[in-house]
Amino acid sequence: MYSDLGYFFLMRLSTKFRGGFSLTELLVVIVIIIVLAGFTIGALPGIQNRINRARVEAFLGELSSGLSRYQVEYGNYPLSPKGGVSSDDLSYRDTEGLNGSGVLYKNLSGDRDLDGEVDENEVIYVQNLGGKANENSKNKRSIGDPNGSGYLVIDSFNSPIRYLADPPRRIRNGKEIPKLTINPDFDLWSIVDTDPSKANDPQVQLEYVTNWTRN
Repeated sequence: MYSDLGYFFLMRLSTKFRGGFSLTELLVVIVIIIVLAGFTIGALPGIQNRINRARVEAFLGELSSGLSRYQVEYGNYPLSPKGGVSSDDLSYRDTEGLNGSGVLYKNLSGDRDLDGEVDENEVIYVQNLGGKANENSKNKRSIGDPNGSGYLVIDSFNSPIRYLADPPRRIRNGKEIPKLTINPDFDLWSIVDTDPSKANDPQVQLEYVTNWTRN
């Protein structure tokens, strides 16, 4: 439709170039330009949102690959902060996952001592998570933890990436406890631009970018 309008006014331009335009014709052109500009500007937030979601998906892929290389090196994945998910209450998944963001940074960035610099002789499992590369980047991959002394891995929406990993077996009172991760190995997800206070709302969770398949 827009191309047809453009063609129409190009034709008008070619025929009116020598004779000039009437005031009415000029006003019509200006109004149509304003309307088209409004359509374009109105679509920009949605376009940027899709770009950011695509970046998040790619970043989760990088993190998954880094975790797989870590597992090959150490024989297991980095566990959630307390040696696994500390509560059987699934409503705590987001809180536990948020804590796991610091686990990702410490184990994958090469900055084991959490001083903001990549340590000498440390293996970097995911590039540009820390050090000068992240500091000088326009698209930051980590920020200082506002509630601690470490760092959090963040996504394109500047929201911490969530991470959960249980040990292969959890025993309580002599009985094996089912794993709380959705995947058999680890869960990675981004809450994108949703409200963190609504993290337990199933409808809000449908907006998340995750490393598991939803039914």
